[in-house]
Amino acid sequence: MHVRGFMRVTTLRWMVAALLAVGAAVWVWDAFVKYQWSPKNFGVIVSGEIYRSGELLPGTTRMVAEAREIRTIVDLGAHEPGSIEEGVAQRTADALGIDRIVFDLQGDATGDPNAYLRTLRIMTDPERQPVLVHCAAGSERTGAAVALYRQIVEGVALDDAYEETKAHKHRSRRNPRLRAVLERWSDPIREAFENGLDRVPGTEPETASSTDPHPPAGEGG
Repeated sequence: MHVRGFMRVTTLRWMVAALLAVGAAVWVWDAFVKYQWSPKNFGVIVSGEIYRSGELLPGTTRMVAEAREIRTIVDLGAHEPGSIEEGVAQRTADALGIDRIVFDLQGDATGDPNAYLRTLRIMTDPERQPVLVHCAAGSERTGAAVALYRQIVEGVALDDAYEETKAHKHRSRRNPRLRAVLERWSDPIREAFENGLDRVPGTEPETASSTDPHPPAGEGG
């Protein structure tokens, strides 16, 4: 019985160690390796014209750019300004001959609503297409931009446009502010977009720092 008990304990320890090793390998793959070969949270908004994703590494940037003939990248704040990652992203775009425009929105999709207005203008400019829009995770800021495009350009109802965000990893319980941004700013952004205005009604250069009346949570992507 003592020997059998010892063997059972040893086997159990090996099984636990194996499970931990597998879990660690999966975590490393998901966090560091997978996105070297597969673009994060990639999606097609309009085939041949507009695409979306999360933050891309140099290899996946080249992959998407060559496969989709990307001419313009709109980065909605994937990197800290002045960071090493920001520099790498810019050098990668430069090397590929891609125009890269950066808007510094918050990770929960809040920020200056004029950034979304300018993003819509870029997305719909034939001279800049095909366009890739991305943020860090590709779920919150990119989700808001795509939902605004669906509503303002394609005439999709807010509820239906919002549903699409869930297919790209947005979760309302984790970040209720994305929906709040759409409800607060969809109509003013539409007015500015359709009337060729430079700024969204209700914003001023010195005060338009947030699409949400509450302090940003800084989460999401």
